[in-house]
Amino acid sequence: MKLSYINQDQMKNILLVLSILLTPIIASAIVKYDEGRVTVLVKDNYNDTVAVQLLQDMLDSTAYYYLPQYPHLTKKGDAFEVLCIKYVGESKEENGGLFHALVGFTLPPSMLEEANRKLQLIHPDARIAGPVPMQQASKDGENGMASFKIVSSILNENSGFTQSILTSGHAPLLPDSKAAIAAKLNQQGATLLWESMQSSTSDVSVTISGSYEAMVRGYNAVVSAEVSTVYEHLSMVVNLQKDFSKRHLRSVMDELVQNQVLNIDVFDRSNGLGIKNDDMESILELVTEKIMELMFDAQVGWAQIPEKEDAIEAGQLKGRQKKGWFARVFGGHDNPKYVSDDQIVLKSRKDIRTNTFYLNLSKSTTIKVPFFTSGNLGGLYNEHQDNSQYFKVVNLDDPTFQFRDIHFQIDGNFTESFSDIINSVAIKFKKNMNDGTNNDINKEFIVSQSDLEKGDDIFEVQYPRLNRPLEEWLNYEYQILWNIKGEDELIRIPSEEEWANANDPIIALKPPFLKKIVEIDAERSLFSNANVSTATIKFFVILNGKPTPQKTIKLRASDEENTKKIALYHDKDEPIAYQITWYSSSETTVETPKVLKDDYLFIVPNQE
Repeated sequence: MKLSYINQDQMKNILLVLSILLTPIIASAIVKYDEGRVTVLVKDNYNDTVAVQLLQDMLDSTAYYYLPQYPHLTKKGDAFEVLCIKYVGESKEENGGLFHALVGFTLPPSMLEEANRKLQLIHPDARIAGPVPMQQASKDGENGMASFKIVSSILNENSGFTQSILTSGHAPLLPDSKAAIAAKLNQQGATLLWESMQSSTSDVSVTISGSYEAMVRGYNAVVSAEVSTVYEHLSMVVNLQKDFSKRHLRSVMDELVQNQVLNIDVFDRSNGLGIKNDDMESILELVTEKIMELMFDAQVGWAQIPEKEDAIEAGQLKGRQKKGWFARVFGGHDNPKYVSDDQIVLKSRKDIRTNTFYLNLSKSTTIKVPFFTSGNLGGLYNEHQDNSQYFKVVNLDDPTFQFRDIHFQIDGNFTESFSDIINSVAIKFKKNMNDGTNNDINKEFIVSQSDLEKGDDIFEVQYPRLNRPLEEWLNYEYQILWNIKGEDELIRIPSEEEWANANDPIIALKPPFLKKIVEIDAERSLFSNANVSTATIKFFVILNGKPTPQKTIKLRASDEENTKKIALYHDKDEPIAYQITWYSSSETTVETPKVLKDDYLFIVPNQE
């Protein structure tokens, strides 16, 4: 069956509409993976030349996002946010040190300005819109775990040099966010760390693992066609007449040259990226068939032959010379001669027709690109060794001027709990000075999810010694109040109006419940056999002494992934129950609740 004729302009309009309809809608601030990458060289804070990679926005070709090279010490104003202390007490056992640092993962303003200038030398209309939107590394079904790590032989609880160490547990991937490191060292650890900070490479490195989304072409098909029709015509007639002699030369040539070329280049990596390209292939087949018809149709298509030129026409060459009026009246009866001049008639015609067609048919998707980097916290001592703001030695034997810092920090394993079940946590701190005055220290802090997203998960309390004995000076009291979503009453630790006594410099804030990671699996082929379209699994826990439904998971027969992971929170020594509901086209079946006995749950529909 022959398709109806569509001209080239109509074909382009149809393909334009189809390409718009088939273009995937992807959120902004997603960068390109295959193209648009620019690398510029800039100077860092230590005047070293480093390469900064700039990735182009998938929707705005003038917007670029930068990939930071490595973690670095953050600044507050012009000052680095780092502190390294060696303290000396009355005995060797009291000697030691403290190390505290805040780490960021963005380009300093000076480097960012230089990178933007060098980008505009390459692309004058371009600009740096900010850092590449990064995501935390994923582990155990939750985002944000195992994405920030300290690499150090000293700052390690198993090294024998560190008495305690805390980190924020998550990478500072959000703009202007910070990660914290806090450690208490014994005498040997403090000495080793101090000495290592004097080198260009210290014993403290920070590693960050994350990922970012990037657009990649999963399917690309290019169709190009070209038809050239060349028509050449040459005819020549020569007439030489001398004394009643005549020679006649005629040469006629017609030539038609038609070169037809159709190229189809297809790049397809959809299988590796999990893209369905059935629609794209159908359009490619339709376009190719239509172009083939237009190219080879000699009647109305691109290969239509031009109208041929006649080789010679009557009357182009004069024959015998005719008598004029005077010769006919007064002349005799002699026959006139042939025309005596040389006559040449030359006809030349060239007709060239060229038709071209080009189509780029593509489909894109996004992939998660892993990102790993490390940075070292060395080099600071050489420039700031005399600045007591960063490096100082404290004599603990001076009871008048001594101050103590207490740090309260959210346990890194539970930072994601704030997006699941925790609204906020409040810390109440109390230090009784027992000096008969109103100098008692009372402070309160509230930590919410927004604070954690900004990297603010460590809160510091400082109080003076004021000539108090060492043991009395170290002791303090605190309360922790947890605000759980959906609960009217706060969970107090300790309960009611009691206060917890402590003398440690660091208090890790852990919620009063346990976390359990559960992997859920189901064979989707069994869903079809049992005529089941969807299954829901509702989990019940006991939290703060109250039974409550916590999470509901839906498993569909059309799901591409068989397994899912969730995090459940429950009171210690309390069971977790689950209930499965099966949905088919004809009925809904609700199973009896069961106790979850393992970290792995495999569900099978009833085959009866």
